[in-house]
Amino acid sequence: MRSIIAFFRVLGVFAVLIGGIGALVLTSPMASRRASHKIYMSFKGILLWVVGIKVHGQKFDKIGPGLIIANHRSYLDVLFIPTEEFFTIVGKIEVRSWPLIGWAGRALGTIWVKRESKNSRSQTKEAISNAVKDGETVVLFPEGTSWEGPLLLPVRPGMFYEAADQGFKLYQWSLHFDDATTGFPPKIPFGKHLWELCKRRNVNAYTEVRELPISGTDGTELCNDAISWWNESLSRLNEKYPMRNAGFWPDDRVFTSAIYERTPAVKG
Repeated sequence: MRSIIAFFRVLGVFAVLIGGIGALVLTSPMASRRASHKIYMSFKGILLWVVGIKVHGQKFDKIGPGLIIANHRSYLDVLFIPTEEFFTIVGKIEVRSWPLIGWAGRALGTIWVKRESKNSRSQTKEAISNAVKDGETVVLFPEGTSWEGPLLLPVRPGMFYEAADQGFKLYQWSLHFDDATTGFPPKIPFGKHLWELCKRRNVNAYTEVRELPISGTDGTELCNDAISWWNESLSRLNEKYPMRNAGFWPDDRVFTSAIYERTPAVKG
């Protein structure tokens, strides 16, 4: 029975993606990025309904220029960003070559980063800073990779230092699922992940937003403040909505996110 449900859900996913992304790709040469963003926002809810994920929780009352930061679970996370306002996404360069999803990313003006390349990271940091200075809000997942949770992998602190240097505001939120199948660790094929996810009878996603944006002049303190809030928020959400199927996907990484010390080695 679950395989039958998954079959029709996968068909539905590709139908929605083809329709929605087709609209994005066809209109992007003529439409503004804000118009493309409205198209994206209109079909993402349909996509979640087809997959069988219900969203619960808070949204930002208002956002402005700055960075929206969250923990990272999978490629699905961009569907849960808790605001209706315009934003720009930062994504892994590998996703750019994916059929459909990569096309959508290009149409939406995603800022691409090759995380293993120091030169690419520097260029991405500059692109993000320029976007914020131009009045945009940029979405980041500072872990730099995804997994099942429920807590954090080590956070990459680079953009926290940039935010401190530039005086950017950080709009922080957390994302929790009640099923670990949603996690997307490295080396798991996209098709296999989508199939297993679509076999679940229902999955719930829970968002929590930090009431006020954070800012500061010390990148280390800013990073540690964010880590502490995430760990408290994610622990609270997991206690209230326990995650099923822990360890469903093989992943040998350690989830404990250390508090950074004041050392030059952090600034990479």
